[in-house]
Amino acid sequence: MTQPTPILGSMRFGSWGANLSPAGVAALLEAALDAGIDTLDLADIYGDHGTNPLVGNALALRPGLRQRLRLLAKIGIVKADSPGNARGLPYYDLSVRHLRAALDASLRDLRTDYVDVLMLHRFDPLLEPAAIADWVREERKAGRIGAFGVSNFGPHALALFDGVLDVAAHQIELSLANSAALADGTLDATRARGAEVQAWSPLGGGGLLQPPIPLRDALHAIGDELGLDAASLLLRWVATIPDTSVVIGSTNADRIRAAATACAAPLPKDAWYALWQAARGFPVP
Repeated sequence: MTQPTPILGSMRFGSWGANLSPAGVAALLEAALDAGIDTLDLADIYGDHGTNPLVGNALALRPGLRQRLRLLAKIGIVKADSPGNARGLPYYDLSVRHLRAALDASLRDLRTDYVDVLMLHRFDPLLEPAAIADWVREERKAGRIGAFGVSNFGPHALALFDGVLDVAAHQIELSLANSAALADGTLDATRARGAEVQAWSPLGGGGLLQPPIPLRDALHAIGDELGLDAASLLLRWVATIPDTSVVIGSTNADRIRAAATACAAPLPKDAWYALWQAARGFPVP
């Protein structure tokens, strides 16, 4: 079975990380494409609403770059300091009115007339699936969005769109530091609907690079056996899960290339379970 291609995450492109220039972003996107990664994950809130404009400027520098990329645009979070937030508190807004305005802003900032996948960034208990579905169909007809996806939804929340709107992708937190999605039904519910699993924070926010002793020992032993460093092994563990693409958060071209190589093949099943056991501290029943 062919391994899904990794996704490049943009969260650390701007003020939340590397503070890249537009030229630096363009060079990084070129490096990712050279490594076989053609999907870019975005969100309107990244970099305090500054990352989408940064990416848009990068795409403007290299006019042919946009056509080579798949853009995933996440919307639906209102930060405490987001423009127009009169109350100054964070909340989620999946109303059609907000989604339309957020898509307008995203397209403007990215300097494009469409995104390949539109994703709802967080579950809003006040969402109305039928209204969202009608709006998505309207935007598809206008050619402004392609597929529809969600992010950080629970297994029961996914069911709200059953028979209403196909969910093509679901972003979830998934790593050896947080494998709850394997046990709480989120992973199964996503795959059962034919949606791609997109795993964010596959290195546990970097914490897995200094793991507890049992996991450290297992990473060293299996890494030596397979010729992989700890980061590559951690990524391969996630990428081994069927229908799962790893979201890579690095802004270092060499690490992106190494990550793409790490995700290109699965782990042996016994090695996958050995790492999971070492991370959890107990074996399967």
